[in-house]
Amino acid sequence: MTKTLAEKLYSVIEEKIVKLEFKPGTFLTESFLEKDLKCGRTPIREAIQRLSREGLVKVLPRKGLLVTEININDQLNLIQVRREIERLMAKLSARNSTIDQKKNFKKISSAMRLCKKSDNTKFMKLDSEMNKLLSDSCDNEFVRRATRITGGLSRRFWFYMNKRILNDLPVMAKLHSNLCDAISNSNIKLAQEESDKLMNYIEKFTRESIQL
Repeated sequence: MTKTLAEKLYSVIEEKIVKLEFKPGTFLTESFLEKDLKCGRTPIREAIQRLSREGLVKVLPRKGLLVTEININDQLNLIQVRREIERLMAKLSARNSTIDQKKNFKKISSAMRLCKKSDNTKFMKLDSEMNKLLSDSCDNEFVRRATRITGGLSRRFWFYMNKRILNDLPVMAKLHSNLCDAISNSNIKLAQEESDKLMNYIEKFTRESIQL
């Protein structure tokens, strides 16, 4: 399916927020985004509405928008939701994924295992590919909608913290790889267990970050 202009703009702005090019607390205006992205107001507004629903920006009527701050308590609450959604997604993907999708899970797994401490950009790309593949292979539109709400805030937090704790990346990559392997082998029970292990680590990582 071809992306609309609004969807493309959403992806560009979301990436800038997640990768901290637009830092937490940054004030933006529609006119700035129009000039920066060389586009019209209507698709920008559509993209902003989606970013607002996902909690990445707060719209200030007649003023502009504010990139939301990173809040530890919000992240912990988000993890509670993600844990249940992602366990279900892992189960459905292990059960419903096609042969080609299973092969792609294997490819992502192999690439993940090669990630080194400094491979932030590489990992983010693979993580995005894995999330899309999970979304496609779970074959459930309601699960897809739920993951869209949690994805951006989760990835931004990880990126923010990993600029300070670089030795986390290989561990995260291995946990993602293990989940991909379980799904590619159609092992539903193991896929759910690996999803839980990943979320356990993410929760531990988040709680420890409070002390930094």
